[in-house]
Amino acid sequence: MVIIDGFSLYWTVTFLKSKSVEVTLNIFKSFHTEAKCQTGKRLKQVQLNMGKEWYNSTWEHYHDKKSLHFEFTTSYAH
Repeated sequence: MVIIDGFSLYWTVTFLKSKSVEVTLNIFKSFHTEAKCQTGKRLKQVQLNMGKEWYNSTWEHYHDKKSLHFEFTTSYAH
Protein backbone atom coordinates (compact mmCIF):
# COMPACT_ATOMS: atom_id res chain seq x y z
CA MET A 1 0.00 0.00 0.00
CA VAL A 2 1.45 3.35 -1.03
CA ILE A 3 0.25 6.54 0.64
CA ILE A 4 1.34 9.85 -0.89
CA ASP A 5 0.77 13.32 0.51
CA GLY A 6 -0.14 15.42 -2.52
CA PHE A 7 1.01 18.67 -0.89
CA SER A 8 4.45 17.74 0.37
CA LEU A 9 4.95 14.66 -1.85
CA TYR A 10 5.93 12.69 1.26
CA TRP A 11 5.20 9.05 0.63
CA THR A 12 5.25 5.82 2.56
CA VAL A 13 5.11 2.19 1.44
CA THR A 14 3.62 -0.57 3.58
CA PHE A 15 3.54 -4.24 2.66
CA LEU A 16 0.17 -5.87 3.29
CA LYS A 17 -0.48 -9.34 4.68
CA SER A 18 -3.86 -9.15 2.95
CA LYS A 19 -6.05 -6.55 1.27
CA SER A 20 -8.76 -6.92 3.88
CA VAL A 21 -10.71 -3.95 5.12
CA GLU A 22 -9.26 -4.25 8.61
CA VAL A 23 -5.64 -4.32 7.44
CA THR A 24 -5.95 -1.41 5.01
CA LEU A 25 -7.95 0.72 7.45
CA ASN A 26 -5.46 0.15 10.29
CA ILE A 27 -2.58 1.23 8.04
CA PHE A 28 -4.50 4.31 6.95
CA LYS A 29 -5.40 5.16 10.57
CA SER A 30 -1.74 5.08 11.60
CA PHE A 31 -0.80 7.30 8.63
CA HIS A 32 -3.65 9.67 9.48
CA THR A 33 -2.46 9.96 13.10
CA GLU A 34 1.18 10.43 12.05
CA ALA A 35 0.30 13.12 9.51
CA LYS A 36 -1.78 15.02 12.05
CA CYS A 37 0.98 14.87 14.68
CA GLN A 38 3.71 15.97 12.28
CA THR A 39 1.85 18.82 10.61
CA GLY A 40 -0.54 19.91 13.34
CA LYS A 41 -3.23 20.16 10.68
CA ARG A 42 -6.38 18.19 10.04
CA LEU A 43 -6.68 15.89 7.04
CA LYS A 44 -9.70 16.93 4.98
CA GLN A 45 -9.73 15.03 1.70
CA VAL A 46 -8.38 11.67 0.62
CA GLN A 47 -8.11 10.53 -2.98
CA LEU A 48 -8.09 6.77 -3.35
CA ASN A 49 -6.50 5.44 -6.49
CA MET A 50 -8.48 2.23 -6.84
CA GLY A 51 -11.91 0.74 -7.09
CA LYS A 52 -14.18 0.22 -4.14
CA GLU A 53 -13.51 -3.51 -3.70
CA TRP A 54 -12.48 -3.15 -0.04
CA TYR A 55 -14.43 -0.02 0.83
CA ASN A 56 -17.40 -0.85 3.02
CA SER A 57 -19.32 0.36 6.07
CA THR A 58 -16.20 0.17 8.27
CA TRP A 59 -14.38 2.72 6.09
CA GLU A 60 -17.58 4.75 5.74
CA HIS A 61 -17.96 4.92 9.52
CA TYR A 62 -14.32 6.06 9.87
CA HIS A 63 -14.59 8.83 7.30
CA ASP A 64 -17.89 10.04 8.79
CA LYS A 65 -16.37 10.03 12.29
CA LYS A 66 -13.28 12.00 11.15
CA SER A 67 -15.18 14.27 8.71
CA LEU A 68 -13.06 13.17 5.75
CA HIS A 69 -14.07 13.45 2.13
CA PHE A 70 -13.09 10.37 0.10
CA GLU A 71 -12.72 10.77 -3.64
CA PHE A 72 -12.26 7.67 -5.79
CA THR A 73 -10.43 7.62 -9.10
CA THR A 74 -11.62 5.43 -11.93
CA SER A 75 -10.83 1.76 -11.43
CA TYR A 76 -7.88 0.41 -13.44
CA ALA A 77 -6.91 3.91 -14.62
CA HIS A 78 -3.41 5.31 -14.24
